[in-house]
Amino acid sequence: MLVDAEQLNGYCVSSWSALPGNDDLLPRLIEADDREVVRWEREQRIVQRQTLRVLISLRGNTDQAAQLRDVTITVVRRDPLPQGLRPDGRTVGCGNGDELPQAAGVNLDLLAVGRPVSLSTLRGKPGQRIAAKEALDWGKPVSLPYSLNNGEIYSLFLLGRTESYDVRWKATLTWWDGKKTKSVDVDNAGRPFHVIADPDEAP
Repeated sequence: MLVDAEQLNGYCVSSWSALPGNDDLLPRLIEADDREVVRWEREQRIVQRQTLRVLISLRGNTDQAAQLRDVTITVVRRDPLPQGLRPDGRTVGCGNGDELPQAAGVNLDLLAVGRPVSLSTLRGKPGQRIAAKEALDWGKPVSLPYSLNNGEIYSLFLLGRTESYDVRWKATLTWWDGKKTKSVDVDNAGRPFHVIADPDEAP
């Protein structure tokens, strides 16, 4: 199974905060193109605010059907919000296409640091309701296991949300290739996904 993951950074789906010492970027963020935003994010000058969205695409590439069996989320690190955050002031939202993949939202604040938690374990938990409701705007709830024949593609959105903290997280996909179980970590080009609470709404 081939796996591709893309952190969504575009104007329609992302809101940002400039990290302390980078207020000069605030007026530029409003009109920045995706390449500039990605560069600033990798330089750790800006960080996504409240909800970070990841599009994961899987492609079957074996003679036998491969089966995605589990997706787990791990909070790698959780810190208090840094002082001096400045929001970019944009309003997110441009609408989605007609055909949406499956989607899952996770309230990262409720996960223990360093402990992988399966999406199936989180489903229906009271503290996950806001995140799960937000995910419905991006697709139907994730339903596993999911089988892919050779050449077939399956996509899902993961939405990692924080209401109070500065959080770094990753996902792990586990699948059966017809002979044995395999797994792969999904992150932001070798770094954990990074999202912070909205400083104007954090308790």
